[in-house]
Amino acid sequence: MAMFVKINKLMFLGLFGLFTVNIFLPFPGATGQWIMWIGLAILGVHLLELAVVCKRLQVAGHLTAHNVMWILVAGILHWRPLLRD
Repeated sequence: MAMFVKINKLMFLGLFGLFTVNIFLPFPGATGQWIMWIGLAILGVHLLELAVVCKRLQVAGHLTAHNVMWILVAGILHWRPLLRD
């Protein structure tokens, strides 16, 4: 299971890398638009996740800038193990 989480985190990190590059140097054609829409959708979902679990993370002492950044990138793959402890 740990390998599954690591692989998915790397995939999300790669997607957000493409998303960031696409913001500053847009890819031509429909590819750039698809990357932008998918990146914005995932970022929106992860912002919603962060809003929902923010209080629980704060109580557990895990609401740091590092964890917030990873929650915005990987979402549940990052915050759920933090709250299991």
